[in-house]
Amino acid sequence: MKAAALVLLSSSVLAGGYGQLPLAFEPNQGQTDAQVKYLARGDGYALFLTGSGAVLKLGGAVVRMRLAGANAHAQARGLDRLPGKSHYFTGNNPAQWRTNIAQYARVWFEEVYPGISLVYYGNQRQLEYDFVVAPGADPRRIQLEFEGTENVRVDSGGDLVLRTATGEVRQRKPLVLQGQRVVTGRYVVSM
Repeated sequence: MKAAALVLLSSSVLAGGYGQLPLAFEPNQGQTDAQVKYLARGDGYALFLTGSGAVLKLGGAVVRMRLAGANAHAQARGLDRLPGKSHYFTGNNPAQWRTNIAQYARVWFEEVYPGISLVYYGNQRQLEYDFVVAPGADPRRIQLEFEGTENVRVDSGGDLVLRTATGEVRQRKPLVLQGQRVVTGRYVVSM
């Protein structure tokens, strides 16, 4: 009997919301740092995705989520292409312009850990991400490190709360599914 994949679901929410999203992810075609594979921008935020984590800029705060020990060269691909396109007209030189950049609803990073992939997406104005753990892979390999925070704690509801200089970023309590069955999951903060 084939074991079902284990899916760990989480989401990030800035207290008060990101503004009027939805998130649209675009591949990096020279519009930002070369380490970035995909990015999303909107009113008051910018999100940059790499094989080993994410950087979220919210107003004056910058929060970095690093996947400790992850494959920094994980292959990324956009999923669920959206109808919009992005265009960057910077300066007078058309050779520097970036146009007709596709937008996607989700970004999949293959094998960020052995047997574990990661997908980012937007859901009702919230960034969410799922770790998809193949049968036999070890979900304990998933370790998140945060930079740009003043304090990290787990609240009474099981959410991970990241205090920044400009407010809170909340990682919702993990929802862990094995097939259709909900399995107990939680954050553990270690210093």
